[in-house]
Amino acid sequence: MLNFVVKRSLPLLWSVAALSFSSCLGPHKVNKWVAQHYSEEPPLSQRKKTESIVISSALSEMGGKRSETQKNTRDLLPLLFYWQFDYRNTCTLNPQIAIDNFTSSLLAYASHGLKQKLNGNRLELTVEQIPRVFVVDDKGHIIWVIVTMVGWERLSVQPEQKDMVVSWRLVGSNNEELKKGSITIADQERTLTLGMFKSLRNLTKEHLSEYDANIGAMTRHFVDRLITEL
Repeated sequence: MLNFVVKRSLPLLWSVAALSFSSCLGPHKVNKWVAQHYSEEPPLSQRKKTESIVISSALSEMGGKRSETQKNTRDLLPLLFYWQFDYRNTCTLNPQIAIDNFTSSLLAYASHGLKQKLNGNRLELTVEQIPRVFVVDDKGHIIWVIVTMVGWERLSVQPEQKDMVVSWRLVGSNNEELKKGSITIADQERTLTLGMFKSLRNLTKEHLSEYDANIGAMTRHFVDRLITEL
């Protein structure tokens, strides 16, 4: 949804005010929202384990912090009668959040045919790639008509479309490799746009909830595919 503003005042003052307001959202605030969303989750990497299914990650670790966010300005165009700005806060979630979600979702779904397929063998899974980046985007325009300012902006949360890639090995009782392969699951996340009566904080929380559900759904699709390949 586009938010429109019409003002009559000094061009320079309103331009500075508009840009200052739009740029107030920073990495600290986005990281705070992420931390609040996952505040009731157990500490990272304290997840269920099983002897027959071993899950590891090839992704770089981020320690105990939930996210890292970087801010950049793109398409800043301050002309005499037209201003354009695009403030982007790019947030990278700790990969362990997705790995923990993947692990719990897989173990909960393993009874739907996967455990039976193992037939007493050990399954080794390595998460090579998984979605974990989103952008809180504030894009706006300001047009000057004599002393009247007409401005509009579009605020959204945009996921980075990235597939889930998991390699797997089936190992026998004597540690011999029986089968191996790699499975790719497409990312189905969607962009959320700020509407009326909703804050950017709540929009970010909505995205994170959809992100969590999406990782769970992708994991179940992975298990279904894996059963057919074992």
